[in-house]
Amino acid sequence: MKKNIINLVLAFLLATIVSSCHFLDTQVYNVTETDKYYNTAEQLEQAVRGIYAILNESSLYGDAMLGRLGLDADLGYEYYKKDAGTVSYYETNTTDFRIANYWRSLYTGIARANMLLENIDKAEKVSDSERNRMKGEALFFRGFYYYMLVVRFQNIPLVLHSVSDINTDEKYVAQSSPAAVYARIIADLKEAALLVPDTTESSVGTRVTKCAVWGIIARVALSMAGNPVGDTSMYAIAAKYARMVIDSGVHWLNPSFEQVFINYARKVYDIHESIFEVNFWGDNQGSYATAGCVGRTNGIASSELSPVGYCMGVLRCSPILWYKYDSMDLRRDWTMSAFRYDGDTATKKYDDTESPIITRKYAAKFRRVHQRSTSTHAAYTDINFPILRYSDVLLMYAEAYAAQPSCADRDLALQCLNQVRRRGHGLDVGAKSSFDFYGNDSEMLDEIRDERARELAYECTRKDDLVRWGIFYESMQMAYMYLDGNNSSYQRAANIAYSSARPRDVMWPIPARELSVNSLLKQNPSW
Repeated sequence: MKKNIINLVLAFLLATIVSSCHFLDTQVYNVTETDKYYNTAEQLEQAVRGIYAILNESSLYGDAMLGRLGLDADLGYEYYKKDAGTVSYYETNTTDFRIANYWRSLYTGIARANMLLENIDKAEKVSDSERNRMKGEALFFRGFYYYMLVVRFQNIPLVLHSVSDINTDEKYVAQSSPAAVYARIIADLKEAALLVPDTTESSVGTRVTKCAVWGIIARVALSMAGNPVGDTSMYAIAAKYARMVIDSGVHWLNPSFEQVFINYARKVYDIHESIFEVNFWGDNQGSYATAGCVGRTNGIASSELSPVGYCMGVLRCSPILWYKYDSMDLRRDWTMSAFRYDGDTATKKYDDTESPIITRKYAAKFRRVHQRSTSTHAAYTDINFPILRYSDVLLMYAEAYAAQPSCADRDLALQCLNQVRRRGHGLDVGAKSSFDFYGNDSEMLDEIRDERARELAYECTRKDDLVRWGIFYESMQMAYMYLDGNNSSYQRAANIAYSSARPRDVMWPIPARELSVNSLLKQNPSW
């Protein structure tokens, strides 16, 4: 692998802390000699911030993952001509720069985590609780970044140490099996859970807590239980850790589905619903590059002159998702917008009131109109993005039961599923309703799969779900069949994405530039 991935010249982030909620306000300095670093509590904390900051990269949650990597699969597609011929349109190739940058950013984060873990005991005058917390955060992110790699590339190098001498073959690392990578991820996350603070010690969802780690363990376990590993014993692990989050008593559903996303726009930290989120700050107009593109890339289109704030609106909707909602599900019209903001006003313009074209609709969860910041700078926003919400945890517990009933409690699984359904219809989550699911176990799994689509659409989980369920290709074919045949430019873009998907797209190709510098790497099957 490239020197700058395995043996990274560290770019640590020396922060000016404005408040506990936006600790990623940073200034970058290069550090090349580790004996002059990691020596104080402040330097350790700066290193931790550098690991967190990877999430904000434009190749990840800062932009590309927000509708430009095909992660929405059958639920949405990208409508942006400049990205034609790339992974976003499922016209992927081994030199796709978005895939290469995704790989590189995550291995950069892993390198930073490895360096911190190797040097964390050097600093004096650091309390045991603070050292443990920082070690736990580093372990969490190493595990989480490997998870983000293995679910999309499957066959990846497992690098657990920094390179001591770049002039040797030590810098070349062969790929490990997905099972081996998953096992290491679980080990790192379990250790992290013992070290990070209790959720009750945090007032924000932007720092790692025990419930965040437990929830991600549940997610990783479900992935490991499905394709390609197929270790069904992991359903019990998923149920165990999802229930730990539930039993913590710290988390519950916000009564309003749309308020969850208004809170992200307004920088309101609702830790009861939002367990872990990516923190963005400012508009990148000053010294600090900590803003993102949430609501600018993925949102309701508006012009650069709009008082609402500019939005490209590149992520469009699939009829598959529209028809999963019933007409009384409040989530549908918040998740999928039939209007755009017209011209230099905030006037809502409905283009399809007489002849609805679902493929024209915008993915609309993240709306700049609710942004707390008064800045409407064209390129960046300070809207946060969810990685783990409580509704996801509830659905993961229900799925673990439905997939393997012996591993969980049916009554609790039904309660979890129905809480999400009730909230979606604006009802009291604790009271029975006509929208509750009462089917048998075999029907339950299909219902949970649809419920995950309705609840979590456009939150970067859909393709991973379809792959682990073993139904990715057939789902993309079904999305193609659902297109209504009109000749709009929107329809043509959707046609390209859904007709271009192939069975091999369950994984991405290993970037060509990595293969060229590391002879131990092998290209993924069919690529």
